[in-house]
Amino acid sequence: MKSLRLIRQYSKKPELFLNPHAWEGLPADQIFQLHQIRKNYLGEAYNPTNEERTAILSTITSLSKNKPTLDYSFEIENFKERVMNNTPMKDRGKPQKLSNQFVVNSGSIPHNETRYEQLNRISAFEMPLLAKYREIYTPPNTTESPIKLIYNSDFSNETSNQFNRKVTLFVKLKDLKLSPKQEHKFKILSGKRFHHSLQTFQLKSEKFPEASQNVTWLISTFNKLLKESKDLSKETFEDIPLDKRHMKTWTTKKKPVEFPENWKKPEDAPIKRHEIVSELVEISKNKLDNDQLQKISP
Repeated sequence: MKSLRLIRQYSKKPELFLNPHAWEGLPADQIFQLHQIRKNYLGEAYNPTNEERTAILSTITSLSKNKPTLDYSFEIENFKERVMNNTPMKDRGKPQKLSNQFVVNSGSIPHNETRYEQLNRISAFEMPLLAKYREIYTPPNTTESPIKLIYNSDFSNETSNQFNRKVTLFVKLKDLKLSPKQEHKFKILSGKRFHHSLQTFQLKSEKFPEASQNVTWLISTFNKLLKESKDLSKETFEDIPLDKRHMKTWTTKKKPVEFPENWKKPEDAPIKRHEIVSELVEISKNKLDNDQLQKISP
């Protein structure tokens, strides 16, 4: 019934409650009445506009102009002092300690400060208690497995990129404990992946999207190679010489190309500029040195 009366009251000027852009500057109670009328009049077709929001927000200053100043209290500390069990009985039930200093009671600032305080308490009182769980560190025995896996970690990019999924398998020939015939067969089957100077085998893989998948493929491939090298019943490859042509790319380095002498033209070099400051500094240094020498000279 109240909404019907308000609609009848503004029925003579229907354009007022249907045009929120004309509300700005009106009294706050009238703006809220027009807002309620428009909302009831349109029903399900009601959709707030920017002009309506601006007009309603303009009433904030008029509503909060003559409000008294608020007294803020440290709620967390007062709760601890008045309610916690460690508070003396004579101090319980006392009123809150008021303060004229504004306390931030919203946002992430009080939560972060509370979190920092809690972490400091844990590091001071609880972390020293973990000393009873200390154990002597014994490094793993690397002689059991001669295989060495080298991973790559690039934290600036996604984990499945080409650099992160790349894994390298590295093993020394002496750690495999093969016979001379088995070593020769192993070198023949390894091909370009065997370093004859260092006597090491190296195999890389980045064909799979995850590093763990590449590790599985590398170990299975190396086990097949090692198994075939140890099996001398079928073929020993004794009559095949070692191919060391790939060692040229591993041992030799490209020499940098020297700049031709006939291309050098010092007369075309850029002229040094902006030397005024350095010259002034040198002049002032020489003057100060001379003045000092005159003072101490006999």
